[in-house]
Amino acid sequence: MFGRSKEPRIDRQHSLTGVPVVSEDIIVRQEAPDRMCLVVRRRRGTGFLARFQPPVMEKTVRLDALGAFVFGLMDGHRPVRRIVDEFERRYRVNRREAELSTVAFIKSLAERNLIAIVIPTGPDHG
Repeated sequence: MFGRSKEPRIDRQHSLTGVPVVSEDIIVRQEAPDRMCLVVRRRRGTGFLARFQPPVMEKTVRLDALGAFVFGLMDGHRPVRRIVDEFERRYRVNRREAELSTVAFIKSLAERNLIAIVIPTGPDHG
């Protein structure tokens, strides 16, 4: 009753149809052909404690070659399943390894609010 509300659970296959969408707050800087830096710029909140924060907060996230490759595939249209396919092809790893590592990376970006995952609904997806 007073606990945290649980998000609805979706199965693994349905989650792979999700489409990662990069936050508008992200500035992408290419550091090398296979490396990139994400600069996150967010305006401070409006609450009482926000008065003690700078007007714009900036955070930097550096991505290695694998992270840059996966992030570069996030175009707002390509589902996670296709990103996993590309990762598997590019790095010649087995399907399970590609899926686990790619999904874990995408999940970590979502937890940091760098991306959102749009889950399509309806019978024509999946």
